[in-house]
Amino acid sequence: MLIPAGDGLPSASQAAAANQGLDEVLGSLPETEVPSAALLDQLRGADPAEAIATLQTDDPAGFDLLCTVVAGAYFLNPEVRKAIGYPGQQAVPIVPEEPPDYEQDGLLASVIARGPIYRPTPMSS
Repeated sequence: MLIPAGDGLPSASQAAAANQGLDEVLGSLPETEVPSAALLDQLRGADPAEAIATLQTDDPAGFDLLCTVVAGAYFLNPEVRKAIGYPGQQAVPIVPEEPPDYEQDGLLASVIARGPIYRPTPMSS
């Protein structure tokens, strides 16, 4: 109900969000495990559309938790990430800019203009 199929993307159910995806989310966010389990126990057997509508009005925090966990599980699915063009987190090397961004706003100009100032330590003499 939260993430239906459309625009060439699978639904959350088709993307196995409730299976492997949920396990990955709970592994990454262990603090959500107990509240998520309690919420799902509370919703067990309820009509999904009615349960979501009730959560939205009566338990916004529970609704937010459900949306976070379901969306997280959904976007962990490799086919979903491929379909939206997101390769997942990747290490991207920092390429130095000329000048670096922290010098562009002028906040360090007075420090740079003054030059290095320090006291030699007794061992460095």
